[in-house]
Amino acid sequence: MTTLFVYSFPTEGKERVSKQIIESIDEEKKSITFKEFEGDMLHEYDLYKITLHMDAKDDRDLVCWTIEYERPNENTSELICLMEFLVGLTKAIDDHHVNMN
Repeated sequence: MTTLFVYSFPTEGKERVSKQIIESIDEEKKSITFKEFEGDMLHEYDLYKITLHMDAKDDRDLVCWTIEYERPNENTSELICLMEFLVGLTKAIDDHHVNMN
């Protein structure tokens, strides 16, 4: 069964839509990779993937996001706004877990 994720996020004053599938899950490394198959990012970038990796250190859970993308030329912007979106998403998830406990 293929899992589909659809979300939108603002970048440079525009709302962008991303449609992704799970490309891989590595339970040993506690990581999951999402690959865009349709959406605004593929109109501007040649490749677009996001990997979420979880790690535990002492009594803390750590989150690492890796964004892989290829700009077709120097005029295509970096994905700073997307990184800000992912940081906000991570904080919201953390706040939710803190409130549950």
